[in-house]
Amino acid sequence: MWINIRRRREDREKVITYLRSPLFPWNFLLEDVSEESVKHFIPYAIQVCEWKGIERGAIGNKDAVKGVITKEVREAVNNYLLDTGVAHGKFTSTYPFAFSQCLLHTILYRLGLELGDVVDVKAVSDLLGKDRAEIERRAIFFRDLIERNKAKAARMFGRFILDKRVITADGDYIGTVGDIVFDVRTGDIEGLVVNNHQRGSNNSRVSMQDVRLNMYSKNIVLKNSEYQK
Repeated sequence: MWINIRRRREDREKVITYLRSPLFPWNFLLEDVSEESVKHFIPYAIQVCEWKGIERGAIGNKDAVKGVITKEVREAVNNYLLDTGVAHGKFTSTYPFAFSQCLLHTILYRLGLELGDVVDVKAVSDLLGKDRAEIERRAIFFRDLIERNKAKAARMFGRFILDKRVITADGDYIGTVGDIVFDVRTGDIEGLVVNNHQRGSNNSRVSMQDVRLNMYSKNIVLKNSEYQK
């Protein structure tokens, strides 16, 4: 037990160190993770990009792409650091690095970009002592997995969202997702219908602008702590 507690503490300290590094988020990209954990997290990374509308033409220039990658990886890592729940079974401990890598490669794939388009792969690999050829091989591995999991991720998305817990930014439990509201013209998700957990409360509709998806705990989180039923 004490060994496990110490290991979890060491894992979190490593993640915090990587998060604070000037090489963030590219240092997360180059951490060794198993192919099994990558296969587990790829569908979830695709779901995040679907959820946030990250697709070809959605982001204007490469500097903006870097900003999106940094923001999304930071959010994923912060979810891991702030949430003590266990949501991915044996892959939970690998989440910060494996999911971050899946997310980064999925963002690039959906935008039609290569890793070398947004970062100097040679410079980063030299700084971190990683083999450039291995980095490029791994990028091909990720792209192949993303291609093969697009349909699976789409099927998973509806099942993933429905009945998920909805909580405020402060962690207060609101209810569960009862339905998804789509724009009939575009097919985009406009909002969620929340089944309030208080007995007798009416269901509420929440705009997609007001929520974020926590892939670590698999909760729907309201961005604002204030919530009006």
